[in-house]
Amino acid sequence: MFLKKTGKDNLNKGRRFEATAVRYLKKSGYKILEQNYRTRLGEIDIICRKKDELVFVEVKGGQKNSMPFLRVDEKKLSKLKKAIDHYIHFKKPRFGFARLDVLSITEPDMTIEHFEDVL
Repeated sequence: MFLKKTGKDNLNKGRRFEATAVRYLKKSGYKILEQNYRTRLGEIDIICRKKDELVFVEVKGGQKNSMPFLRVDEKKLSKLKKAIDHYIHFKKPRFGFARLDVLSITEPDMTIEHFEDVL
């Protein structure tokens, strides 16, 4: 018998991918400012800083051969840009440069591919 995955299973998996991303970013010298910043325009998984750079991070996870980063398509990028603009407008952070990165994490070994400045 096959068991259907529930929304709770997907939520737990998403949290695991994001926790892995946070550990990776911290080890790489980033300071985490916020996680799961939600607006009606979209959500930003992680917002962090490295020196004077403000970095918005989209986390995608999946099976080894699924290439999770491919799920960040033009539609997703448009939503992320709107959410980023919202954050900058309302939070007014001080920064020299802002960028959007994508962290693609594959199971089962939780391998991370870091794509910088994708917008």
